[in-house]
Amino acid sequence: MMLLRMTKVLFLGLFCLLLLNPSLVLAQGASATVSGTVVDPDSDLVPGATITLSLPGGKPAAVVKSGSDGTYSTKVAPGTYSFTVVMQGFSPFIRQAVKLTAGQALTLNAKMALENEVQQVQVTASDNTVSVDADSNASATVLKGDDLEALSDDPDELSSELSALAGPAVGPNGGQIYIDGFTGGQLPPKSSIREIRINQNPFSAQYDRLGYGRVEVFTKPGTDKFHGNFQLNGYDNNFNTGNPLLGPDAVIPPYHTLFFFGNVTGPLNHWASFTLGGSRRTIQDNTVINPTALYSQIASPGTVCLPTDPSANCAITNSFTQALLVPQLRWDITPRIDLALGEKNTLTTRFQYTSNHIPNQGPGSGDLASVATTSDSSEVTLQMSDTQIVSQRIINETRFEYQRTPSTQTPFSTDPSLNVAGAFEGGGATTGLSSVLDQHIEVQNYTSIQLKKNFIRFGGRLRTTGETNTSTSGVNGTFSYASIDAYTKNTPNQYTVTQITTPTIQLRTTDLGLYAEDDWKLKPNLTISYGIRYETQNYIPDHKDFAPRVSFAYGLGKGTSPKTVLRGGFGIFYDRFMISNQASLIRQPTITQYVIQGDVLTSACTPANPVACPIGGQTTSYQLSKSMHAPYTMQTAIGVDQQIMGGATVSVNYLNARGVHQFNSENTTFVQNGGPTLTGPIQYQYQSEGAFRQNQLIVNVNYRPNRNFSLFGFYSLSFANANTGGISSFATHPGDLGADYGRAAYDVRNRLFVAGNLAFKYGIAASPFMVANSGTPFNLTTGTDNNLDSVINDRVAFAAAGTPGSKTIPGCGTFIAPTGTNYTEVGPNLCSGPANFTMNLRLTKTFGFGPRTGPPQGSGGGGGGRRAGMMQGGPRGGGGRGPGGPGGGGGTNTGRRYNLTIGAQGSNIFNVVDRGSSVGAFTSPKFGVANQLAGNIFTTNSAVRRVLLQASFTF
Repeated sequence: MMLLRMTKVLFLGLFCLLLLNPSLVLAQGASATVSGTVVDPDSDLVPGATITLSLPGGKPAAVVKSGSDGTYSTKVAPGTYSFTVVMQGFSPFIRQAVKLTAGQALTLNAKMALENEVQQVQVTASDNTVSVDADSNASATVLKGDDLEALSDDPDELSSELSALAGPAVGPNGGQIYIDGFTGGQLPPKSSIREIRINQNPFSAQYDRLGYGRVEVFTKPGTDKFHGNFQLNGYDNNFNTGNPLLGPDAVIPPYHTLFFFGNVTGPLNHWASFTLGGSRRTIQDNTVINPTALYSQIASPGTVCLPTDPSANCAITNSFTQALLVPQLRWDITPRIDLALGEKNTLTTRFQYTSNHIPNQGPGSGDLASVATTSDSSEVTLQMSDTQIVSQRIINETRFEYQRTPSTQTPFSTDPSLNVAGAFEGGGATTGLSSVLDQHIEVQNYTSIQLKKNFIRFGGRLRTTGETNTSTSGVNGTFSYASIDAYTKNTPNQYTVTQITTPTIQLRTTDLGLYAEDDWKLKPNLTISYGIRYETQNYIPDHKDFAPRVSFAYGLGKGTSPKTVLRGGFGIFYDRFMISNQASLIRQPTITQYVIQGDVLTSACTPANPVACPIGGQTTSYQLSKSMHAPYTMQTAIGVDQQIMGGATVSVNYLNARGVHQFNSENTTFVQNGGPTLTGPIQYQYQSEGAFRQNQLIVNVNYRPNRNFSLFGFYSLSFANANTGGISSFATHPGDLGADYGRAAYDVRNRLFVAGNLAFKYGIAASPFMVANSGTPFNLTTGTDNNLDSVINDRVAFAAAGTPGSKTIPGCGTFIAPTGTNYTEVGPNLCSGPANFTMNLRLTKTFGFGPRTGPPQGSGGGGGGRRAGMMQGGPRGGGGRGPGGPGGGGGTNTGRRYNLTIGAQGSNIFNVVDRGSSVGAFTSPKFGVANQLAGNIFTTNSAVRRVLLQASFTF
């Protein structure tokens, strides 16, 4: 305890010292950016070259070295310079009279010539080396240029692919995606993305969430010449395989997707440039439903019968399937302007508007079509980033974001909801009519200082979200049945209904994060990073969330370019109490929720006649625990980065995570009374009493022998146990979370990911993308409320083979669902669903025409993470013409002004039938069966294998 207090004081002192340093007073200004790549006569990358920009009098204005990936970037004041590149073993590369204007982003590549007397020159053929820099962990992946071609052009699928590429995040909350440094928001079209960084510097104090699983997306800046990219993608059901879960008599509505997107970039004047991007998606898709329900056998086959319908006309059907048409219309537009406001000041402004309309949203495999809703949503985002170069050693960046996100959900039916455990959900949607307007503001300020042996960063982030929330959730009532047999007999085990006096509420959530950290290069082969982060938020009583972080990188062997680097780190990472949970609490005074147990319901109380149901008995409400604490994770990592040959690195890391104060819910009335309360109020409480433990072994491989070939991926082995599944998770036995400690719902044991890019002659390129993982765990429940705690989550028990009434899940065991509570339950999430595998492949052919702009180039590729200038996560400078053509968009660079690329992408090309999680309710006829497709990234609802055609034009 004393050690923890001393650590807090030490890091807090460092933080205050940095904040109070009077030398960090910022000045106004603007600059020009010069960046490029240094290569040898064979176009192999040359690291360590010295690049100098000199004034007319010969005084150096900027001196930088090319990184291990052969690239460099620097900022100077507007003017005329001489450009010189020097490297031992090569003749100097010199270019005179380089004119730079304010805000200009100029690309200057240098192709070095060998000195005559040099007999042997050692160069690096790849940007893939290991380093002791804090941001250069080989477990990170940076995607740019043609490496992006392995990813989907659809932003929704791209989000799923990035999550898969980031690997298994620690704990129950998954990873986080940042867009230009901001949390949340819609992903831009891939044609607007300049670079993607994944898992870089995982113990940085700049970020609130865990570094493993973090994805950073950076959009393209404007350029000093006009460039553009326009692309048309689409597929039709005639190209695809069907859904094997559909029955032979099911009618499959035709479906297709047409996706158009593109961007244009160029100068506005000598101090401003612009980028304008956008997309439009017309989607005609299907969702497959195959519930077990009571269907009409006469006039209208497939029509669901209510419990009171004559049994002669209705029968339980387990083989009825239906393809429900789910059309969508989605479009967005994204302008961006980059301005040079002064000699050392650059302002970037990005605006994005998205719109999405989805009828028939909601039904899944076990749902009826009647639970669908019509969803309409839009998002307005304004982002501004101001970068000030205080000196050659100090940079300050201020960011501002405003988001306005209105959304509505209109139910198809307002009938009572029907919930038959493990069989189907029908009737009306439980959500009712809902309307939400979120207005989000985020402000960030970061300062970095480059000293001789230290790289210091500090700053803070303030976020606030106001919400106007209208909801009629639960007013139509819900009938819950233990089985389809109970449904046919109209013997519900529970009826719930909500009365709302004020459907509209207003609320606001605000959180603040401050941090300071230092990358200290103690020796040329040893870097120690240490820092601290402080976080707080409104609404919960916990306001002392300090998060120390420390890591090291130690290079083995002699010299400044080690082949082996040992890495390790420890950090504390907090999660926040979400606004959706605050809404549940704030709404409490305006609603009354009733839970009526089945034994007091009369025969007249039916889904067709809900007005005959008694209103009274138990009422439920939520409250916040007075001891609520922000959940946090203590993560420790140790690993090794190894360069095994030219262009190849391997990173092996062991991660141990311990989650403390994890969110859960509790029936406190049950706990206080020592058992069920069949009448009177029930008090639910949001608590933070949960915990989890997770161990992971992750192996990352990056192989980039040359510009024409790249391959990267990872394998992970994970073991995770927990006693809570999140804030809406109730203990099976109220007051005894220990009884639920066992396998976590996110404990997917094995994951494998491989992607890459291969550039061939004649403008042909191939981009493979493969994902495989073990099955997802699922819980085995009785389907009834055995202990009468008002929550249907009681688990089954093991049984001997052949036991009457038992059911067997192959590979898992034989089970039975006893009544009452006097039995031994199985552990949580005992069984696993099916494993999944998909292989995607994109093939493209690029035709170049028009004037020649340079030599043809293959794959530009990315690399293990590298620091982009002084700012961690900051801009990398200008946007010149790079591999893949200006503006990105596919194929190899032919060296011509205009490029036309045609191609096709096959998703799940081996037609593997990937299924999702299995049914865990014992009362279901499909107990232990995976009765739905896995969905993104493995399949869609309509097809197992898809073929998408594309054509793009760049200039």
